[in-house]
Amino acid sequence: MIIYIEKQAREYKQTKNILEKFKNSQVIYIDNYKNLFDKSYKNIDSKKALIVAKLNSSTITEAPVWYGHTKNAYFFKTSLNCIFDCSYCFLKWAFKNENMVVFVNYDDIKNEIKNKIKIPLSQPFPPGEKGAGYKDDIWFYSSDYSDILWMDNLSNFNAEFIPFFEQFENTKMEIRTKSSNIKSLINLWFVPKNTEIAFSLNPQVLIDKYEKWTSSLDSRIEAINELNSLWFKVWIRFLPLLPVNDYEAIYSDFISYIKERIDFCNIDSTFASGLLYTKNDYNKILSKYPDLDILHMLDLANDWFYRESKKVRNTFYKMFKELDNSCMLC
Repeated sequence: MIIYIEKQAREYKQTKNILEKFKNSQVIYIDNYKNLFDKSYKNIDSKKALIVAKLNSSTITEAPVWYGHTKNAYFFKTSLNCIFDCSYCFLKWAFKNENMVVFVNYDDIKNEIKNKIKIPLSQPFPPGEKGAGYKDDIWFYSSDYSDILWMDNLSNFNAEFIPFFEQFENTKMEIRTKSSNIKSLINLWFVPKNTEIAFSLNPQVLIDKYEKWTSSLDSRIEAINELNSLWFKVWIRFLPLLPVNDYEAIYSDFISYIKERIDFCNIDSTFASGLLYTKNDYNKILSKYPDLDILHMLDLANDWFYRESKKVRNTFYKMFKELDNSCMLC
């Protein structure tokens, strides 16, 4: 394994932790991670590298209003790229190569998040009212640039950021994942009140075809049930729903399967959504993967988004509303 380390990142605690875990790796010191990460490579060996860097730009990006629970929501990044190989993922065309980046200046990232939390975002409680703060939760989504739960073996993210978010009122963090790597969550030795673990689920036949190297459906279900037994807040995300041939039968069998194995009374929330691309993003992924069948099953809607047909969406949404009447729909 090759590890590239920015010279400005070499003295950080997380850098030393990574080097301790991978003692036999080849280490190369570089001036700027973008000199590697912003280049396209034809040599497949270059895709196997890990880059350790300091994040000098902003960690926070505002989330779309339709993305989750509240309009007060943000993405934040501590790493880039994913070990998993999901055919439909925006990361496959968002970045020029498959090198993984871990940013190690956690204190800087935490300070930027803390400053964002301090900005008044909604109507405050009346003076003296219990729980003084802001009525609307502010949400931070941590897993849109990589699978944070899988990446935790490298990044030590959970031990650093879950306790950090516990100090704030009306502030929540979501960790969305296709991994069953929950050991570091259990090793926290406390149950966080401000962090939600959101597992993305799909039928195993579609995981095998479109979500390569992710954890199996059964191992994700096992992780869900174990965290539930320990009183963690667990979400289930049915996304992206894929309009494959015979999708009604595939997803009907899938729903029957998970109903027998998951107690949905213990799930904090569910959410269902199909594929959704802007016209520009759709053209990017289509040019890179012209033979990807699910891309050719989408339609361009009046709002210039590519998605499943309205008939397919309505069929999906009816199925998942019957599974959980409180299921949120995109």
